[in-house]
Amino acid sequence: MLLDARLSHQPVYLSLLRAANWGLLLSACLFLATVLICYPFEQLFSLPQIVISHVLLIVSATLIKICYVCRCIALYGLAREVC
Repeated sequence: MLLDARLSHQPVYLSLLRAANWGLLLSACLFLATVLICYPFEQLFSLPQIVISHVLLIVSATLIKICYVCRCIALYGLAREVC
């Protein structure tokens, strides 16, 4: 019975896995960009831009964590190894 429930939700888990993988990629790129703006290249940006990048740094780190949890849920739902 449990196997039938997993098989019926497999397309949902596959789309969740795809979205989580893309979300991880995009949020990691955003995180890297904001770290570069906040620290090594801060002299090139105005104060409001630096403040916004600091806020986005926190947001992007949170998105990385949320996407990773979604990825783990999708892998567990597809009966794959969660690493």
